[in-house]
Amino acid sequence: MSDRTSAGGARSGADGGAPEAAARLARSMLAEIDSVTDRLVDDIIEENPEYYDSQRVAESDLRDSCRANLQRVLQLLGLRVPPGEDPYDAARSTGRLRAEQRVALDLVLRSFRLGGRVVWSSALEAARKEREFDQDTLLEVGTSIWNVVDAVSLAVSDSYRAAELEMLRVDEQRRQVLVDGLLRGTGGDSDFIESALRALGLPTSGPYLVVAAEVPSNVADVPAPESTLEQHGIGSVWQAQADTLVGLVAVGDRPVEEIPGLLRSVVHAGVGVSPTVERGDAVPHARELAVLALRSLPGGTTETAWLDGRLPQALVARSPELADRLVERTLAPVLSLPEAERAVLLETLETWLSADCSAKRTAARLYCHRNTVLNRLSRVEALLCRPVTGVRETVWLSLALHALELRKR
Repeated sequence: MSDRTSAGGARSGADGGAPEAAARLARSMLAEIDSVTDRLVDDIIEENPEYYDSQRVAESDLRDSCRANLQRVLQLLGLRVPPGEDPYDAARSTGRLRAEQRVALDLVLRSFRLGGRVVWSSALEAARKEREFDQDTLLEVGTSIWNVVDAVSLAVSDSYRAAELEMLRVDEQRRQVLVDGLLRGTGGDSDFIESALRALGLPTSGPYLVVAAEVPSNVADVPAPESTLEQHGIGSVWQAQADTLVGLVAVGDRPVEEIPGLLRSVVHAGVGVSPTVERGDAVPHARELAVLALRSLPGGTTETAWLDGRLPQALVARSPELADRLVERTLAPVLSLPEAERAVLLETLETWLSADCSAKRTAARLYCHRNTVLNRLSRVEALLCRPVTGVRETVWLSLALHALELRKR
């Protein structure tokens, strides 16, 4: 902006009228910039005391900021912004600084409105001394002043919000580093663990649960569970890891069985839950167990897998290569059958094992005759060349069926 152009683009000289009157008055006030600054500082301290806080905005900081911004406002009005300089540099600097100082934006903007009032009253005083301005011209001068103050305030607000977003990103990055350190054990010593728990707003001792939830590929679309649990007085922190959302939950006095149910309003998929742990240094292992519990569920389910209730399935899930070999070595002859026959025999075998190898209970669950069950089991035994009774055989078959189920993931 050149020294001949105002904030609104009006030119001095031949245009005359209100723009030239505003420029003349602004140049007069620039000569008295220190006294105008004193007035603004006094007004802010008296009328906006929350803005003036020695712990955030010291008096020297306040005075320097007021002077720099008043000078730019008067330069804009007086058509005296030096060539090549940003007319809003003081406003942008103030907006960024106050954001970093955590001063509320409404308090910052209120101080700028007070600055506009001081400029207007100072302009009236200067006009009275010159006695050359009629009332209509002064009203237009007032409009010019507030247009400039509005433009400067907009620059302050934009700069403040940009700085605030940047700080939020930095804060979120730091938060995720702390969460990652707790969940994966990358933080190391006990001092880090305690300080990280405090920084994240969690108690420094358990009981804790780690929860792993299956989420869609676009994990950003999944609402954060923190607020849901916080409504029930439960602290937690969460982190997206690939297609899994993992959370550290401070259980407190709450029954652990209630936690998955509270999450159902935001998590509509399978959930794996670790055993409770009492210390922060046990959290990384609990995370592994929670993820393992989740992996023990077939894909697409909305069940909750408590690790201690699914240890056989977890054993199979822990080694996918061995699980595949177990399926091939145990069930391959049945799996090679046409789909319809294969499905009937696998369902019968699975029901038989879950019914404690009782033909009567199996028939009742499958809504068929007991002899039908026995005939199907005989067919399975013939195909597999092994019995479907006995402790060793039923354990072997149960694990193979678990492994087959996990192929659906």
